[in-house]
Amino acid sequence: MIFIVCALAAEAKPLIETMSLRKDTRSCPYETFFAEDSSVVLALSGMGTVAAASATTYLLTRFGFRKEKDFLLNFGSCAGKEEGLFLINKITDEATGRSFYPDMIYDLSSFGLPFSSEKALVTVSKVVDSLSDPNLLYEMEASAIFQAGARFVPPHRILFIKYVSDSGTDDPKKITAALLTSRARKYTSTVLAVLNHLGDVSEPEINIDEELFISTALALRLSETMRCELRQFFAYAQAADIDMEKILFGLHDEGRIPVRSKREGKEVLDVIRERLI
Repeated sequence: MIFIVCALAAEAKPLIETMSLRKDTRSCPYETFFAEDSSVVLALSGMGTVAAASATTYLLTRFGFRKEKDFLLNFGSCAGKEEGLFLINKITDEATGRSFYPDMIYDLSSFGLPFSSEKALVTVSKVVDSLSDPNLLYEMEASAIFQAGARFVPPHRILFIKYVSDSGTDDPKKITAALLTSRARKYTSTVLAVLNHLGDVSEPEINIDEELFISTALALRLSETMRCELRQFFAYAQAADIDMEKILFGLHDEGRIPVRSKREGKEVLDVIRERLI
């Protein structure tokens, strides 16, 4: 099953119509829609991080996410400099400064999302009136969906697909439902192609070098949270056929490993990410 979270009905409308999703008429905290064959379930969360986290948790616990077969997708609008449909490879929560990295191990280039479509995104608390960084996308839910979803879903099975609806506005009323729906409709065929592909994806076999992982985590003095992030990097390297051992040996040769503090360990973790991505 593919679990989809959209903030607004206007964003989800083209998907609901094209896939002929049926509304769940039972009493539910969030509007929920189903495919006839139970291959897709979609929930409307409402705007903001609290609503998004709650809806994601509700959806995944109610229907039972299967780690080997299912995917979680967040689809919706964002502010950005250029129009287009983008696959999100980094999410930064503006309120906390924390960043999250969906594992990009599936090649979606044949379905309309090539490497050039990957973008970093910032989750903010209100509609932006201008873009503080024109190279970033801005929206209001993704960081919460990632954090809530990650409690149930492996990072390589969480996807964020965003389309640009505006370049920032000082009047949120200018971003109308009609505008959101018309922009979403432009990319519906691409999203459906991706969903169809994901429905056929088999779980890749990921067997990381545990001895190297443990020794690296110890040398970097990583917290439990940072260990999870490092494990994601090992899995990404294995899936993308990148020589993680070569990267780590290079850091040893540069004198960056081992570290003297957790702060230095976090800095080296950031370097590993940069060299991988």
